[in-house]
Amino acid sequence: MNHSEFITVYNDAGKKVELELIDVVKLGSDEYVIAGPKDSNEAYAYKAVKRSASEVEYMSIGAGAEFNRVLEKFNSQDH
Repeated sequence: MNHSEFITVYNDAGKKVELELIDVVKLGSDEYVIAGPKDSNEAYAYKAVKRSASEVEYMSIGAGAEFNRVLEKFNSQDH
């Protein structure tokens, strides 16, 4: 049986959304998570930002150069 991990993010309307963690991608000292709705083919990239020793906030990076770098790293074999 697979054990799934979930993260909670806030959407554009400020509503809490629980997403299934798909993968973690490291780019230099930055860490990103790829997550999407359970049982869906959709996936989003979020930058992990440490707020305190025990609190991490996930910030959507949307489309653009940063997203493209994360996607490229995700699609490579060494993420």
